[in-house]
Order: sequence, then structure tokens, then C-alpha cells
Amino acid sequence: MSRTEGPGQHFLPAALATTLLFPLPAVAQQSTSGQPVTLPPVTVTESAEQPNGPVQGYVARESATASKTGASIIETPQSVTVIGREELSDRNVQSVTQAVGYTPGVFASTSAISQRFDYFSIRGFDATNTGTVLDGLRSTTNQSYVRYQPYGMERVEVLRGPSSFLFGGNSLGGTVNLVSKRPTAETLREVGVQFGNHGRLQGQFDLSGAADKDKTLLYRLVGVGRDSETQFDGVPDDTGYIAPSLTWRPNADTSLTLLSSYSRDEFGPPRPFLPLKGSLQANPNGALPRNLYLDGKELENNNTQVNFGYSLDHAISDGWSLQSSARYTYNDLMTQTFSGLALAADNRTLNRRAYEFGITGRVFATDNSVRKDWDAGLLRGTSTVGLSYRHTGEEYYLNTGAAPAIDIYAPVYGGAFAANTPFTKTDQTGHEAGLYVANTVHLADRFVVDLAGRRDWVSVDTDNLLTNRNTSQQDQASTYRVGLTYLAGWGLAPYTSYATSFSPVLGTNVYGDAYKPTEGKQFEAGIKYQPDFADALFTAAYYDLTQTNVSTADPNNALNTLQTGEVQSRGIELSATVSLMPGLKTVASYTYNDQEVTATTTAQALGKRPTAQPEQMISLWGDYTVQDGPLAGLGVGGGGRYVGSTYADAANQIRVPSYTLFDAAIRYDLSGVDSRLSGLNLALNVNNLFDKEYYVSCSSTSCNEGYGRTVLGTVSYRW
Repeated sequence: MSRTEGPGQHFLPAALATTLLFPLPAVAQQSTSGQPVTLPPVTVTESAEQPNGPVQGYVARESATASKTGASIIETPQSVTVIGREELSDRNVQSVTQAVGYTPGVFASTSAISQRFDYFSIRGFDATNTGTVLDGLRSTTNQSYVRYQPYGMERVEVLRGPSSFLFGGNSLGGTVNLVSKRPTAETLREVGVQFGNHGRLQGQFDLSGAADKDKTLLYRLVGVGRDSETQFDGVPDDTGYIAPSLTWRPNADTSLTLLSSYSRDEFGPPRPFLPLKGSLQANPNGALPRNLYLDGKELENNNTQVNFGYSLDHAISDGWSLQSSARYTYNDLMTQTFSGLALAADNRTLNRRAYEFGITGRVFATDNSVRKDWDAGLLRGTSTVGLSYRHTGEEYYLNTGAAPAIDIYAPVYGGAFAANTPFTKTDQTGHEAGLYVANTVHLADRFVVDLAGRRDWVSVDTDNLLTNRNTSQQDQASTYRVGLTYLAGWGLAPYTSYATSFSPVLGTNVYGDAYKPTEGKQFEAGIKYQPDFADALFTAAYYDLTQTNVSTADPNNALNTLQTGEVQSRGIELSATVSLMPGLKTVASYTYNDQEVTATTTAQALGKRPTAQPEQMISLWGDYTVQDGPLAGLGVGGGGRYVGSTYADAANQIRVPSYTLFDAAIRYDLSGVDSRLSGLNLALNVNNLFDKEYYVSCSSTSCNEGYGRTVLGTVSYRW
């Protein structure tokens, strides 16, 4: 491996951080006098928190993502992070990328100019498409991605590591589950207006409560409207979002919630080209200016998304219950772009080509299960059996055309956009069915055994409408998780687990053979500490992931692709979410990810680190609200995010520098000035406080510029 630093140089600070994060009481089976020491009793308390409901403060105890049995976070033998509404509001999160920015193991790689979707990887593996779900159901097709509105979410949950045993074919690295806001029995009314740099103006509202005096019918209506430019001249960041929902609770045993949303976003081009020479590397013509935009202006780039579904929970009797959910998603993307290709020999003329593509995705997804809580003396637990199904339809076309070249040092925009030559046109239909079982078993209230398994069947038919050729592909796979957690007392829970995953790869090789799904396996061991005497959660995890069937070049046929590649990812993750005292909340994390290409036919990539994946990340966010006195209601927050260097090329010869960003926040509840102003709040949030210039990632020819300083002022009123 081509590294100048030894592994010990990274694990030493990690070990030190572990010592700081885990001030635990000494645990021993025998004292120094030789007398046995009795372990403390394990107190199991029922949490008032609901897995898909609000988080009190920053520290969550339940998760809607990590299991099918309702196991708590401390009982789950895998790493999971929950970012609740309060933290999302304190940081004034505007995208899913921002939401996961302080989460260990997650590299949020959305560039400032390409905001069509939220791009991120988990533990070194891309999770943008297959690793994103909404309320436990995935709404993406092969090329139809999604972008969700954080203001409409109650919580954002990240399960790190394989999760195919929960959701079917998906990313090996992990899953981000967005949990929608749901109707509340208590009246909630909030309206707000935001102002910011780049001409940003945003209005938002959140209205909820009971529609009848018996509180059997609840409603919620969430909306966002934004008109904004960006740091790039001519690139918008506009959105319209509305999300009505309704809950019917005829009795204490049944709850049916209808969830819907509509959004339309306008944004920049999908493939901006900032030449490597002049940005990361020297150009004989000089350095390029910051926020350089080299695509076309006044082109059509927008996405419309519609969701409609339901969630049903029904308690039958004797510990039996039924859970059922379903959603239909319609997604329509239109993109026009003058896409950069390469610099000419003069190192200043960028050759471009016009592209227009449209993607329409339709997804129906459903998940239905029966759960049984049982007790057999020393053994008690929860067992779940379920069936899920996804039907996907995708229509895709790509047209190309000539585009004028542009001088990157003296750009002149304009020229007629014409992409009239058909390049690709397909109609794709998919069916995915999964049968799963999950068990969480408690032995003597000390050991928690996790056993989950799933069998998936996937079929995809693709019609090439230009060649009239049909391609059919069928895949099936079994995945599972086996885990063990020991409840040692004091809120301490060491654990270990082994899990597997798969993800279908569509298409065929040059000989007409269908590609095999990529497969993954992970060993994870760690410790969680959630003390009863404090509102806190500390975690430490070691993981070892391997992905197989990775595509690599065929040395005997340049037109063919083999699936003999392999990538390994090993590392540690530390996190702490703590409320140290009333009003003070802290989130901290450290990530070390040692990733390596362990099998490939590309000689220069063997033993090297995959591109655009940092080795280390560190983050810290703190927020304090004055509790009493003349400044009561004044809140201040601040944080820092360090992202280590990455590589732009497979041979690891081009290094992209590391960067550190700082964020800040201040807010004030005006009821401290006058009780008649109760509910009126002012807030100011600044991301990238010092306007650091950095590159999120680079390839061997171009770079993606990061977000500059963003300033958001918010006036909100709750009553």
C-alpha cells in the first residue's frame, strides 16, 4: 500500500479519543483480594420515545431503521446514528447532506454546484441511490434518484454497514432512512421566513393537531417555498414542497397514517466541469477564479417528485401485532447541459457537448409483517415475519448535440442549445420481492441475540427503444445478520455482529452474459454506553467490510468488463452525543477508514485507495441555551468538520487536500424580552464561517468545488 504513514499513527489518537469518550467505571469479575465481584443489576426501562417520533433533545434511544423487531439502539449489534428534529433545527439543516455532516463514517460529497441530489458514501461505499430510503421504503430506480426536504423530516437515521436483510438489495456501506413528520395530538403551529446570501428567500410552515375532540383524527401540513441563487452566477436553488398527512386512531390498538408530499426543485447542471489544470493543479495560463461556472445558462434543470402512501400499526392480542406500509412515488427529472469534455492543447479552451436527458421513475413499494412478543422464562424476545415487494418503472432518454467551446479564462456564455441526436432511449421494468424473518432474543436479561435473514428475488426487463432489443435479468440472494450484545450494567453494552449484503448490477457483458450482483460481508465489534444517570450515548466500533464482484477491465477485450474486482474497507468509528447539563448539547465523532482495492485487473489501482474517499474525518458540534437570568432563551452553537485528503486517480498520484470547516449559530427566544412575544424566535446560522475554499472531490481531469460561506437568518413564530 502506498502510504507514508503507518497504521499506528491513526489508531493512537483513536485510542486516546476512546479513553476520553468512555469514562466508564472499572468492570472486573474478580477483585484484587480474590473475592468475586457481583455485576450490577440490569434495569430495563420502557422508553417513552417512539421509533418514528420526536427525539427529546439530541440523544435517541429508539430507531426506526436498525431492526424489524423494534430493538432499541443499545440492543442493536450494529452502528446506528439518529439525528432528531431538535438537532436539525439548531443547525438549520437545508439538505440531507448537511444533516449527516456530523455523523461518523459518512462522507457527504455533494458539491456546491451539483445539487440535484444528496450525494454521500458510508464506510467508503457510495450510498446515494440504493442507500437512501424514506420511512423504510426505497423510492429510487436504476437512474431515477430522489431529493428529500429536511424540514419535512422528524429524524434522519443512519445505519452503517450491510442492511440488505432489512431492505433488500442496497449499498454495502449503509442506509440513510428519512423519517417523515407525522400528525400530533397536541396542537403545533409554526411559521417562518428565512433570508440569506445569494438572494435567498424562503418561507416555511408546520401545522399539526387534532381534527376532532376525541383526538381520533389527527392532521399535519408541512410546506416550504424557496427562491434563491447560489454562489455560481446563473445557477438557482429553488424549491416548492408541500406535505399533508392524516392519522386515524379509532382505538388504542390501531393507528393508520396517510403520508403524502409534492416537491419541485430547480438546480444546476449534473456534470459541471472545473478543469484540474487551473484549480488543483497549475495551469500555464494562471489560476482559475473561485466559483467559475462553465456550463450553459438558462437551461432546463428541474425535478418533480410525488409521494403518496400509508403506515398501519395494529395490535391484535397476546403479544401479536401487524405492521404494514406502502408508498407510490412518481419522479420526473429533466436536464439540459453544455457538458465539459476536456481542455484543448492551449490549456484554456474547454471543448463541450450538449446533452439533454429525461428520466421518469415510478415506484410502488410495500412492506408487511407480523410481530410476536413472547416470554419463556429465561428467554424472552420478539420475532417478526414479513414480506416486501417493489415494482419499478423507468423511462429514460439521452440526446446529444454540438456545443460551442468556451474560454475558461474569459468565458462567453450563450449559443443555441440543440441536443437532437438520440443516443439512448430505454424503458425498464423491475420487480423485487423479499421474504424475511427477524428475531431479537433476551437471555436472562443479559445477552441479546440478533438473528435476521432474508431471501430476495429480483427481475428486471429493459427495452432498448432505439434498437428494439430486450434484455431480461433475474437475480436472487440470501442475506442475514447474526449479532450478540451483552448488557453488562451501568448502560454498558459490548456487541459483535456479522452481516451480508447484495446489490444487483444491471446490464450484460460484451458476450451477452448478465452481470452478477455485487456482494458484501462485514464483521463489526464495538461497545455502546448509554448511562441511566445521564442523557448521553457513547459508541465505539471496529468494522471490516469486503465487497466482491466489483467491475474491472477485461485485459483481453477492451470492450468487455469483468467482475473479478474486490474492495476492502476497515476502520474505527467513535461517537458521543451528550447533554452535559441543562441546555448544553454536544455531538462528536471520529472516523478512520482504511480502504484498499484488493483485486483488480488495473495494475496501477491494485493495493491503492479508491478515489474520492477520505481516510480520516473528525467533527464536533456544541449548542447551549441559557436557562435563566436576563439572557434566558439565548442559544449559541458552533462546530467544526475535518475531512481528510482524498485521491483523484486510481494510482493515487493526485492528492486532493484535506479541509476543515467551521459552522456557527445564534438564536434568541424573544419571550425573554416581553412575555407577549412568547413563541417568536430569531436565529442566525453560518456554515463555512471563514469561507474556506476547498474541493469536495476531483477526478483525473476535473474538480468539484465545495460550498462557500452560507448565511441564513430566520424569523419564526410558534403558538
